[in-house]
Formats: sequence, structure tokens, C-alpha cells
Amino acid sequence: MDKRRLMLILVVLIGVPLFIWIQFFEVPNKVKIGEDKMQQDPLTHDFEKVTSYENPYMGDASNVGGLFSALPLNNYRGPLEMDPEKFTLIVEYNLDSDVSAEMVKQAIVYNTTAAFTLIGNLQEIKLLFGDESYIVTRENVEKWFGTTLVDFKDPKIFKEKVQKNLTDDINKWVSAYTEGD
Repeated sequence: MDKRRLMLILVVLIGVPLFIWIQFFEVPNKVKIGEDKMQQDPLTHDFEKVTSYENPYMGDASNVGGLFSALPLNNYRGPLEMDPEKFTLIVEYNLDSDVSAEMVKQAIVYNTTAAFTLIGNLQEIKLLFGDESYIVTRENVEKWFGTTLVDFKDPKIFKEKVQKNLTDDINKWVSAYTEGD
């Protein structure tokens, strides 16, 4: 009987802390990793998480940097450069080969639309991806949608007008955004 009791106590002493560790540390960490991964993809990104970066002026470098650090492909983002006189932003990305061309194009559309929606006086964004560059203007984005981007500040409208349509002819969309380069 003593051996049985000893085994039971040993199982409880090892099992209970192990259960607590798994429930309160391991599982939440995996959930956080899953959420972070979802934020990298324009199709699953939660726009509501970046609405706090709304600002009428692009001159606040920490705000603009924070916005692009919270948008898709942020873990590939390099330096940001701002030209407040021309209301232009240059964003450099250092991509791995595992990022598909389609995801890059979806991120171009998603990130630039989000930036123009949330930063009131931003007029042009130049995105640098190694040997490729894209110049997107507010004028082209508004022309694509046929309206100003004021209503897009509502996450439901942004999701309906932008995010849900990212799988539709993305090449045509990027072309319209960058026309006149």
C-alpha cells in the first residue's frame, strides 16, 4: 500500500504542475503565435488593430512606423523614409523567398489602402521590394474605389471593400493603384 500511495503522490506532484504549465503558459503562447501569423497575411489581418494609428498628419514618425509595424509583412519591413513636404512615404521590405508574389501584391493593396485611410495628408507611398518598386498614390486608390477613403476607417467597411476582394484579379488592382509610375 505504501508504494501505491507513493506513486499516487508522485503522479499528483508531477501532473498538477505540468497541467498548470500547459494550460496557462504553453497554450496561450501558441494562440499568440497563431494571432501574430494571421496578422502577417492581408487576407486574415484584423484592420481594427491598426485604427489606433489614425492621424490627420503624416509628420509623426513614430505613429507611421507603428502603423507599418502592425500591417501585413511587418516582419519583413526595413527602414521607413518620410518626406513631409511632398507628403510621401518610402517603405523598404526585405522579403524571403517563401513569400509569394500574390501575397506581396495583396499586401501592397492592403497596406497602402490602410495607410491612406488612416493618415489624412499622406499622398504617395513608394514600396521597395529588392529589385522591384511600386509607387501608389492616394489619387489612384480613390479613383479605384470611386470615392474618398473616409468611410474606410470603419473596420467593417474596410473588410468589405478591401480585404474580401483581395483574391479578385489582384494584378489588375495593383496596376490601377500604380498607374502612371
